This record gives sequence, structure tokens and C-alpha cells, in this order.
Amino acid sequence: MDDAERLALTVLCGELPELRAECARQSERHRRLLAAIEAAARARRPIIPMLGQLLGGDGSGALRALGSALPGGGDGRAHEERFGCPDGACDRLEIPLPGGPIPVCRVTGTPMRPG
Repeated sequence: MDDAERLALTVLCGELPELRAECARQSERHRRLLAAIEAAARARRPIIPMLGQLLGGDGSGALRALGSALPGGGDGRAHEERFGCPDGACDRLEIPLPGGPIPVCRVTGTPMRPG
């Protein structure tokens, strides 16, 4: 997986709940395209061209349109409480509340790994 696709998967995973909610308010075409993007992401296939279609472009500005920053920015919690992508396919980090449930990958539904 090249760096651009890795970044796309990271941003998609971080923004997936909001993207699902937005696509639910859009046309059936948007919902089908998002489902195809999620399937491709689960299979670790390229998603940038499809993100471009979903966001109305060629894919070059898809990441800027999808998310303004990488998720997982520090919020002052201990390093031991960070969780990462279950199979290392993206760079998303999740920092749950202390004692909270282990976060899951929003693409695959698999529990994230400590890291």
C-alpha cells in the first residue's frame, strides 16, 4: 500500500461515522458508493479514486475534502492508552477514555491493538 492510500485509509477510518451519516442524507448513489469504498478498504484495495467520485472530483483533493487533520491528535492521555490499526494498514490512533472499551476499526469492525 503506498503512502497516499495509507493516508486515505487513515482519514476514512477516522471520519467514517460522520461520512456514513452524511451519505445517509444523500442519494442512493452516494450510499452505494460509500458501501463500495468500505468494501475496498476492508479488502485493502485502493480507495482514492472512489473517494474522488464520492466527493465530486478526481481523487486528488479527496483527502483535503474528507478530513482537515489526521485523527488521534494528543489530548493529554497516557501513551499506554493509545490503540492503532488492527493490521497496521493505516496510521489512525484512538485514545479512549481511561477504563473505556477498546476501540474498534471503523472499516473492519476488528478491535484495535495497543500501541
